[in-house]
Amino acid sequence: MDECPLQVCLAGGTLRDSLVFASACVVPECNAMDLAADDFPARMHLSSRSRVDTYEDPALIESYVTSFKRLAKINRFLKTGWVCGEYKAKWSVGTSLYLLVLAVLLMLSCIGTFRTKPKTKSEPASTTTGTSEDNSSIDYVEEKKDDMEEQDRIQSPEISRIQETNFWDAWDMSIHLKKLCCQRPETACLDGLKFGSILWVIFGHVIAIQSSTGPGYMNPSKFLPPHGFTTTLGGQLFFSARFAVDTFLCISGYLVVHILKTKLQKQAENGATWWELLCLFFIRVLRILPLYAMCLGFWMFVAPHLGSGPFWYQWQFYMEPCDKYWWTNFLFVNNFLPWGRPTTDSCFYHSWYLALDIQLFLLCGPWLVLLYLRSKTAGRRMTALLWTLSVAVTAFLSYTRKWSVNTLDGGSAVLFDIEGYAKPHVRAQSYLAGMLVAMLPPSTVYYGARTARAAMVTALAAMATMSLITVTGAYSRRACQFQELPSTSDCGSSWSSEATFLYTAFGRAIWSICVATVMRLCLERQGGLVGAMLSWNIWTPLAHLSFGVYLIHPMIIFIWKLGDRQKSTFRVFSYLMDFTSITVVSFVFALLAALVVEFPFCTLMRPLSSRSSRTSRVQEEESPLVVQSIESMTLEYQNSYGTTGVTR
Repeated sequence: MDECPLQVCLAGGTLRDSLVFASACVVPECNAMDLAADDFPARMHLSSRSRVDTYEDPALIESYVTSFKRLAKINRFLKTGWVCGEYKAKWSVGTSLYLLVLAVLLMLSCIGTFRTKPKTKSEPASTTTGTSEDNSSIDYVEEKKDDMEEQDRIQSPEISRIQETNFWDAWDMSIHLKKLCCQRPETACLDGLKFGSILWVIFGHVIAIQSSTGPGYMNPSKFLPPHGFTTTLGGQLFFSARFAVDTFLCISGYLVVHILKTKLQKQAENGATWWELLCLFFIRVLRILPLYAMCLGFWMFVAPHLGSGPFWYQWQFYMEPCDKYWWTNFLFVNNFLPWGRPTTDSCFYHSWYLALDIQLFLLCGPWLVLLYLRSKTAGRRMTALLWTLSVAVTAFLSYTRKWSVNTLDGGSAVLFDIEGYAKPHVRAQSYLAGMLVAMLPPSTVYYGARTARAAMVTALAAMATMSLITVTGAYSRRACQFQELPSTSDCGSSWSSEATFLYTAFGRAIWSICVATVMRLCLERQGGLVGAMLSWNIWTPLAHLSFGVYLIHPMIIFIWKLGDRQKSTFRVFSYLMDFTSITVVSFVFALLAALVVEFPFCTLMRPLSSRSSRTSRVQEEESPLVVQSIESMTLEYQNSYGTTGVTR
């Protein structure tokens, strides 16, 4: 429309399955958000009426206003939005302050790394770096070595020197790089589980975000049911990526017991005070905050300024929750607030896992460990009872509320997203399964090789079944609209209501049992080939970075996709290239964030954590907060576009 002297805005085309169906000429001061406002047609009508005498053809103006009202009505019904010219975010004071803080951190890291270091006596190389307590401070997604007797017996001169480091040593990136590759042999298999799970998380998020934000796909039929990629066997790995978060929760539960059963030994004998337990909780939170705050600040103040384009305005949808609810992230209640809204309506929405992990630690961690230390049998029974209760509550709510974990099941999937997806009463079963693994007594008699192999094969087969069973019909029909249900409309899952209930109610429980079985076998050195592969040294530095990768990778995807200027064509090969690129970039930035923010602050907080636990010289780095998971995502499509969504 070259003859139009005003800005041209396109209706539709903003979502994966929508096409541009109309255009409108508006003044340049109006943006896509203005046109999408409910009162914009009325304001346009009022403005045109007030100036009708100044126009040569009032009838033409009236016709334009009427046409725009119709377009707005259709657009609201389709929930597709508008696209208007170039959109750029406005610079704010918060952006300037954030960049100033970042510059200071970079300067400290450069000074700490390249300063002239004092000469020290030659020290023998440590033969036990795998058990260094200092290593525990570098990773929020990694278990910490906390056997005091082992620490006292094998602590090396190099570790002693590092523990006495001064302020500038905390900012020395060369020291942190050395720590990055330190592996604990006794729990090395967890590194492989963490790395594989974070890849699965990224796999789900990439395809979910690129199909539901920005311009979306030009050929949605190649991606969506009933004939697209999501109906194939490989496509089920996308939907089942939700199980990755349960794997991380299982690891987190195991590490809580593994660490606290040493730290709380004296409290279990003499009685723990509220102050001691509160210190444990606050130190755990403090371990998360530096990197978490930096990533949240980047999301709010920097990312919206790293691009522009017709679809860049969608950043505003993600900034609005942060303007109102940013404080929920620091209180770790952002998986509950805003109340009654999907997870994607929260600030920095994928950080719901951090809130969940902290809540589960507060509700289950110290109390069950203290009970276990006083009576191992009672601790195991109570943990198993709570696991059963979580499964029962999930089953009850799945039945009464008609939940569905199948992402394209419309109203049933949205209801699960709001009421259960990120809530502790549903996710606790995975966390408790991990705790139970750590509470089981060590094997004094090894299982027979055949028995261990059969248990491993059974667990892996069950996990594969839970991941791929949805190919039998869970995504065989078109995606439901929000108001539709598979039981009353020809959409969503073709499963019976009974099959949907069983998968929703017990799928997570089965997965937690399988992951716990794999962990138990590998930790007992009976994992065979699987345990050996999970314990490869190459996974250790990558697992150490998984916390940062989880926080960073969605920002990389959004910056990439919202800067597009046209729809992309879905091809499996193109998607795999995108997945590989985003994964590599995410790990690179996670490494930078770890060296500049995460590791230095962990080192600086070491004296605080040491004073808080009089019973152990092991640092209070027990943040197995795992947070990776992210999770994976599962109903992001629901909010992002008019039909229903697929991950978060």
